[in-house]
Amino acid sequence: MGVELVFYATVVAYAVATVLFFRYLARPAGGADTRKMGPRVLAVAAVLHAAYVCLASVIANVCPVKSIHFVASIAALLATGLYLAMRRRWNIDALGAFVAPVSLTFVLGSRFVGAADPAVGGGLLAVHVTVNVLGDALFLLASGTAVLYLVEERRLKQKRASSVFGKLPPLDALDLAEHRLLLIGFPLLTLGIITGTAWAHRIETGSPAEMARALFAYATWVLFAAVLVLRALLGWRGRRAAYGTIAGFLFAVAVLVVYLIRGPLGGAGGAT
Repeated sequence: MGVELVFYATVVAYAVATVLFFRYLARPAGGADTRKMGPRVLAVAAVLHAAYVCLASVIANVCPVKSIHFVASIAALLATGLYLAMRRRWNIDALGAFVAPVSLTFVLGSRFVGAADPAVGGGLLAVHVTVNVLGDALFLLASGTAVLYLVEERRLKQKRASSVFGKLPPLDALDLAEHRLLLIGFPLLTLGIITGTAWAHRIETGSPAEMARALFAYATWVLFAAVLVLRALLGWRGRRAAYGTIAGFLFAVAVLVVYLIRGPLGGAGGAT
């Protein structure tokens, strides 16, 4: 009963934070109190979320990083924590309007899609899942920043002085934040690819789910690598980088979806 109460409190907190962030963006002027309340409620949601993961993993007797039941949920939790830590330094306050609803979706998805699977695998699998969860959290933030970039660019082109998204950061700030998040997350993704490939060789099932996970994982790596390389060599920034980042994140989400639908980590060691 206790863990259920914590779960639903987490859901409510994320939902309230979502409303507060969008309310702040929708107000044409002022909104200082709302601007403060959104991050505060989101911080409460993160604390409740962490408590839920701990309680649920103890009850299920599994390590969270060894259970696909918790992977998407932990990625959302980490993304929330990273956002709260970086929001002012990188001028990405408005990103909370993306982080809060996405985290809410991930929490609900991890809770209602399947049941907690038993702990599987050893140290290699734990490293594999850990680095990928950290990477996914960073890519979630990068993708959200890319979405805000495209929205703000469109708003400026249409010369809208105010709108629902009238308080977004400058384009340069969004572009720089997106690039930094990719730079931090890409080495984690690379390590995840390496450890995932090694784990897959141990399993050697060759199942369709395993092949799909590997395909989506390598596509994710290629897309993010292309975004970083083309930016360094050809100066691709702004809209092009934003679209590439969003596409890469969608492939990363596809990997999680295959894991959730097709079975636990022990069933087939995917490449991400």
